[in-house]
Amino acid sequence: MGAAQHSAVATLAPKDLGGLAFGMLATVQSLGNLAASGVVGILWSVISATAAFLHLTAWMALALAGLLVAGRRRQQ
Repeated sequence: MGAAQHSAVATLAPKDLGGLAFGMLATVQSLGNLAASGVVGILWSVISATAAFLHLTAWMALALAGLLVAGRRRQQ
């Protein structure tokens, strides 16, 4: 996933803001990893492993939808 995210940032970010965009990507990734680990750990422990995986699947689908919308806006 990391390569796809870096490619998306390189493609979608304005060239003069590329460094800032990659810094923001790293920040969001690290905070997201921390939050996701906590939430998924709780879901896994309290509900089930299936609930944890469904939660992650929903977030990945949402991220994909956002990326597709951003790509379409860039093309316009």
